[in-house]
Amino acid sequence: ASDHLVFIMIDGLGTNLLSGVLEDSFLVAHRVADLRTVFPSTTAAVLTSVATGEWPNAHAATGWWTHLEEIESAAAILPFSRRSDAKSLVDLGVTPEQVFPIPSLMSRIPRETLSLIPLHIVDSVYSAYASGGRERRGYRSLVDAVNIVADRVRHASGPTYTYLYADRVDNTAHHHGVEHPYVRDALSEVDRQVQRLAQELDGRGRIVLTGDHGFLDVPPNRRHQIRASDALLGLLRFPPSGDARVMYLHVRQGFEGRVRYLLRQRFGDQFLVLGTDQVEALELLGPGHISETARSRVGDLTAISCGA
Repeated sequence: ASDHLVFIMIDGLGTNLLSGVLEDSFLVAHRVADLRTVFPSTTAAVLTSVATGEWPNAHAATGWWTHLEEIESAAAILPFSRRSDAKSLVDLGVTPEQVFPIPSLMSRIPRETLSLIPLHIVDSVYSAYASGGRERRGYRSLVDAVNIVADRVRHASGPTYTYLYADRVDNTAHHHGVEHPYVRDALSEVDRQVQRLAQELDGRGRIVLTGDHGFLDVPPNRRHQIRASDALLGLLRFPPSGDARVMYLHVRQGFEGRVRYLLRQRFGDQFLVLGTDQVEALELLGPGHISETARSRVGDLTAISCGA
């Protein structure tokens, strides 16, 4: 319990990064536990679970590229745009309530709340949704963000909750791979600034820090392409959706067996291919039933990478 709670989400901070790069650090010294994230372990699914307190089978953010019935296509639901042409979902007549059927918990927190978001995405549709319509503020650097939190706690007249989202580790690892020195630099900055925040709060607040997912580097010979001319796509009702390691397929009626055969022939045992009833029975998207909305988004088959 604390009058001032600070929840820090470091995008891309997987256990492997924390263990392999920052052995002698403030974060490692204060590590409490390892958590297994939700499936699929991708930013859109995890951040929406954090925002709602629900599993992906309920909140229906099923991947970075989520299939939406409203446009009969995949969309990047965090940037809120259609995949094929990056056109805004707002311009296509799609509302945030349609894409995110479960409201954010932030709207119901009985404290003075603030979401701190990198300046380039603070005004996005997703940032507005995840903050529950409550106050949010953009920041230019993690130094600025820590200053804002420390000042906020120092001058607060009542209990506060502050959510701080940081994306530099994720962006750097995506561009350069997890072993690159730039990733170490990004992690070191996080470590320094969180330590400084703890010192600034000086016992007046409680900091909880976590990540949404980890990373695996994928060498070129482990990458697989399904091109626009591929015969496989002719057996689908819509283009594939999901992520690089978890692909959702909406199959034309009567062709599920053929699609399974083609995937097995091409990829062998490199991918699991599961029907949606199997995904539900295994509770991959969370315990219990897959909601009607989530089921419409994952389609008929899910192909899951067994490796990198």
